[in-house]
Amino acid sequence: MASPRGIVDDSLWLDNARVVPSGTSYTSVDNSATGEEIAKVRSATSEDVDRAFDSAARAQKQWAGVSPADRVAVVEKAADILEGMADDLAATMQAEVGTVASQVRGAQVGLGLAAIRLTVASALDAITERERIGDSEVVHEPAGVVGAITPWNYPLFQVALKVAPAIAAGCGVVLKPAEVAPLTTFLVAEAFAEAGLPAGPLNVVCGSGASVGSAIAGHARADFISFTGSVAAGRKVAMSAAQWGTRTSLELGGKSAAIVLDDDKVRAAVRHTIGSCFGNAGQTCAALSRLIVPRHLLEEAEDEVRAVLEQVVVGDPFDAASTVGPLASQEQRNRVVEHLRVAGETAGVRTVASKDVSHLTRGWYAAPTVVVAGDPSAPIVQEEVFGPVLAIQPADNEAHAIELAEGTRFGLIARVWTDDDARFESVAQQLRVGGVIQSDAPTVWDAPFGGVKHSGYGRERGVYGVEEYLVSKSLQRGGSKG
Repeated sequence: MASPRGIVDDSLWLDNARVVPSGTSYTSVDNSATGEEIAKVRSATSEDVDRAFDSAARAQKQWAGVSPADRVAVVEKAADILEGMADDLAATMQAEVGTVASQVRGAQVGLGLAAIRLTVASALDAITERERIGDSEVVHEPAGVVGAITPWNYPLFQVALKVAPAIAAGCGVVLKPAEVAPLTTFLVAEAFAEAGLPAGPLNVVCGSGASVGSAIAGHARADFISFTGSVAAGRKVAMSAAQWGTRTSLELGGKSAAIVLDDDKVRAAVRHTIGSCFGNAGQTCAALSRLIVPRHLLEEAEDEVRAVLEQVVVGDPFDAASTVGPLASQEQRNRVVEHLRVAGETAGVRTVASKDVSHLTRGWYAAPTVVVAGDPSAPIVQEEVFGPVLAIQPADNEAHAIELAEGTRFGLIARVWTDDDARFESVAQQLRVGGVIQSDAPTVWDAPFGGVKHSGYGRERGVYGVEEYLVSKSLQRGGSKG
């Protein structure tokens, strides 16, 4: 198996086969490093979405009747097959997204496989768990037919977070990958078919969010919609689903902050936060895009920023020396450039360091940049850039740091840099976010992930991700009669 290239007419995955959709328009997929077209993918129509939901609905009840252990075994085998395709997956995502060679194996292929394997590890217990409440026994059943809409920044990981738990839970799926990066998804669909998934539980439709995505979100046969993307698009998805009372889960990004509390942590926090913010060229919803430091340590933080940026190499993602690659599309590059232009004209915002990308005349490159923003209302503080741009905010004290961290509409994650466990927990409890990590502790990938406020609702990863695709049923018994 290999991801398709050139003109892709058979872009509809239906009943375990690639078929030609009824649409006549095409979406271009380009190489992020050069801007050259690598594929033209034929778009589906609302009629094709109907066909996909019909297939998923027909197959779902039969798939739900397969034992949970056998369903989980299929998901595990799909992970094994995908692992054997790691080279093609990496090359495809480097071209589609622009992830650099030093990161693509871990951040793209590795996380995608980990998401599937962590689902395998936790799914059986989540599905088969039974709870007794008096004479009632609570069981968990598949949510039904799922509409899944994924973004372009992590084509394997984002698809895995939805497809693996849905299939394990016994659901049928209609999946729409992002039109910017759909090629990886064909490999996923083929891997599940090869793993033994019968025809019907997994269907893929390609096209724009405005047409195909809207048709999925507002489909009468959808029992659950899982969406990852922008706040504006997420609101439209929720409104479309609401007309049928369809349950939704929305992961809508963030403007996450790293908060430095201990003076001796500032240099480590700078290094870690830049790594988070610049990884995958900043195209990560959970990226730490703000760094809040004690005001008296601002100069030290800026010195460390300049030292770190000296080591940053912006370039071709296939070049092993590159540490930051291009943005995934021209549109995204233009958005980041516009954010930087506005920041340069905003009072109270000044640039600490920036990399020159003027020599990169092809592809979608934006300058990795770190600014200091004294005004918490500045757009560069308030808006999700989704690029390699870090805003440093000086804080007068701990209370002020918390106020700054809480000063945006987003609430996804945060890091709190302190060795004092009690202080960490105290601050973490005051932050209205989906998760808080202490200092440079590693991310626990099967812990629940999701946001509050404008970052959305619902949880993904591990057992919590599986539970999203289940519904609880109470079996209330009358007991024996004598």
